Amino acid sequence: MCWGVPLSAHLVVVMGTQYYDGRENAHTDYPVTDLLQMMGHASRPLVDNSGKCVILCHAPRKEYYKKFLYEAFPVESHLQHDLHDNLNAEVVVGVIQNKQDDVDYLTWTFMYRRLTQNPNYYNLQGVGHRHLSDHLSEVVENTISDLEASKCVAIEDDYLLLPLNLGMIASYYYISYTTIERCSSSLSSKTRLKGLLEILSSASEYEQLPIRPGEEELIRKLIHHQRFSFENPKYTDPNVKANALLQAHFSKQTIGGNLSADQQEILIYACRLLQAMVDVISSNGWLSLALLAMEVSQMVTQGMWERDSMLLQLPHFTKELAKRCQENPGKNIETVFDLVEMRTMKGESYFKC
Repeated sequence: MCWGVPLSAHLVVVMGTQYYDGRENAHTDYPVTDLLQMMGHASRPLVDNSGKCVILCHAPRKEYYKKFLYEAFPVESHLQHDLHDNLNAEVVVGVIQNKQDDVDYLTWTFMYRRLTQNPNYYNLQGVGHRHLSDHLSEVVENTISDLEASKCVAIEDDYLLLPLNLGMIASYYYISYTTIERCSSSLSSKTRLKGLLEILSSASEYEQLPIRPGEEELIRKLIHHQRFSFENPKYTDPNVKANALLQAHFSKQTIGGNLSADQQEILIYACRLLQAMVDVISSNGWLSLALLAMEVSQMVTQGMWERDSMLLQLPHFTKELAKRCQENPGKNIETVFDLVEMRTMKGESYFKC
């Protein structure tokens, strides 16, 4: 995104107020907060006394944007969108030990302060004390029930809250409770590399990957050149995109543009997710699968398949050069240690050929 670049200018021109949402297969308006961030690049510090911003939009939307850009914009809490992971973490560290602690915890949040100020935003029926109490109790009950169903939290005597193994893993690695639940329910002692990659790419953390206009065709071509095939892939599915980009990373395929940035984001999450998967697998006592998950973690770090030559870990080493080393007359060169053991002069002349 261009407004993510740390640059400022005297004049900022916003050429449009919509972007393509691949999941909905339609164009959607930018959030007003994003537009405000774009406007913030107008005016160069210590150079301009003022800045200018021109927003090009459809005529019917003009008054809408004038209202929100010129008037004070209320800041609302988004805690309700990530409340499950937040409360799970607090249960794990012992801050919340029962349902009443849960309700008390919420009364100290910014969300609680905004409930009475903007009740419609939080689906609150009224602003009275009873309405607030009933709403918080309902939120806590629903959240704790979801955490109990995902085996992250246990409820004793219908009141006490105890952290379970999956909840502690999710909190430690800072991943979603839905992701850890999916890992636990999908993994088995018979899971192989293909299944492990599918479970990894199905993580909730990848659901926010953008699908841009024209990317469906790029993803389709990318999928057709991967080691593991896809069954009836949906090219607008972020999880399919994550799987394809992961396999492209292992195959050392060159990817440019926005897909390259998306791939880097996927790899950042992958390391954390794989560590959590290793903990889940170890808890079940599946040694071979735990070793496979560790191997996939190394694949992510090295950017190569487990069957590839170890020499590809070295800079500037290509598959052709690694093949020549393995076919070296006299002694095959298969590891970095074999390469080090070669006599210096012989090694230099060999690579100059």
